[in-house]
Amino acid sequence: MKSKSISYYVKSLIGLVIMFGFRYLPPIGPLTPLGMQVTGIFIGLIYLCCVVDIIWPSMVGLIALGMSDYCTVTEAIAAGFGSELVWMMLIILILAEGISQSGLGEILARWFITRKVLRNRPMLFTFVYMVVFGVCSLLISSNASVILAWAIFYNIADMAGYKKGERYSTMMIIGCFLSCIIYEGLFAFQSWWLVLAQTFEDMTGYGINYVTYFILGFIIESLVNLLWLLAMKFVFKCDFDKLNGIDVEKLEGEGDLRLNFRHKMLFLCFGLIVAYVLVTIVLPPEWPLVALLNRITQAGWFALVLVLAMVVRHEDKPVLDFTKAASTGLSWSILMMCAAIIPAARALTSEGTGVTELLSNILSPLFSGMHPVVFLAAILILQMFLTNVGSNMATGIVLMTVIIPFVGNYYFSPSLVGMIIIFVATMGFILPGSSGMAPYLYSNKWIEVKEIYKYGLVYCLLFFLSAFPVYLIASFIV
Repeated sequence: MKSKSISYYVKSLIGLVIMFGFRYLPPIGPLTPLGMQVTGIFIGLIYLCCVVDIIWPSMVGLIALGMSDYCTVTEAIAAGFGSELVWMMLIILILAEGISQSGLGEILARWFITRKVLRNRPMLFTFVYMVVFGVCSLLISSNASVILAWAIFYNIADMAGYKKGERYSTMMIIGCFLSCIIYEGLFAFQSWWLVLAQTFEDMTGYGINYVTYFILGFIIESLVNLLWLLAMKFVFKCDFDKLNGIDVEKLEGEGDLRLNFRHKMLFLCFGLIVAYVLVTIVLPPEWPLVALLNRITQAGWFALVLVLAMVVRHEDKPVLDFTKAASTGLSWSILMMCAAIIPAARALTSEGTGVTELLSNILSPLFSGMHPVVFLAAILILQMFLTNVGSNMATGIVLMTVIIPFVGNYYFSPSLVGMIIIFVATMGFILPGSSGMAPYLYSNKWIEVKEIYKYGLVYCLLFFLSAFPVYLIASFIV
């Protein structure tokens, strides 16, 4: 048996022992027998998802939760797969795949990067390139945006004369990757970000204002891209001059930039989803339109938008082919982990477990009386570290659980803390298991692993330098 297989089985056994055996240990501090059961399940589930796999540990986690005193197996499955979050994530993944398959993201990217204002302005071109593909990840999935950004960059590198291993090539590949995955996290009402947002609300009673979250995140990531650009030029001395000889007209001629009816309808559908969030947050709830939308609920609205994309036809075919989009667009890892993490996290912080009391006793010496500025910095650094060690969603929930007893001790809204944790959790990339996107970076043939560590740590530093002052200012406003 190969050593990797042995390691896999050993790690799996450790996780299962924690999940099913932790309950038989003597209660720790204020933890009740129920608390010991759900704590073991939660720790075992997080461990297995981080170091082994996601699909089968999630299934086992639901069964383990159902075998505890918290609920039955049937109730655990219903709480997980019956959650409206799983429903909304499923719809978003299918719609995003439909947009990707239509070529809309590529058309928009090509249109932006071939503007005349960018010609013979290599630094501006580099900055806009990273930002544009990052923004495109809001319309399509980050994996599609990353692949597209890299594919077009390879063509640009060939035109300009950049080679594999050059600093400009390396930093552009890493910069585009990080821009895509972080900008994608600006829509916290989708995918695993929604899981974290809902989990935070369940734990604290404070919801996440998606508009405020978007604005703060957009400012931060735009500042990071600007600092990354300056670092490329003045710290790492990248050669920008080669871009002056690029043939933009050739890039323009590689594809039709016109939007057809299908593209416009898919763009409209995604816009309707964003509009729902904006309207229900910004406008007064007593308005008839807002009251109707609230009655439909976000989950119902997502479904109606998807139905619209399937009903409307273009060239005798539905604008969105559900079967085709679902066959390639559904990320079962995300859906399964969501279905398992949600009920497990709720069980962990439910009354009668003693978990909250235990965490408060342990962390009081550290966080109690901590200066607000230091508290914000500590959350940023701790989440940035955790999300690059383990799964971004899992570590986000862990940190939420740890700091919740202290979020009400400061002058700023607890929701700001939730925004920080959710957004920073997007930065999982330094280790292959940090996120679902991290393997993409490790599989790129143009860069070496040591460069991921080197430039990745630089990016983390720049992110902190950008995020900390923004969140500090926001603490007096939010």
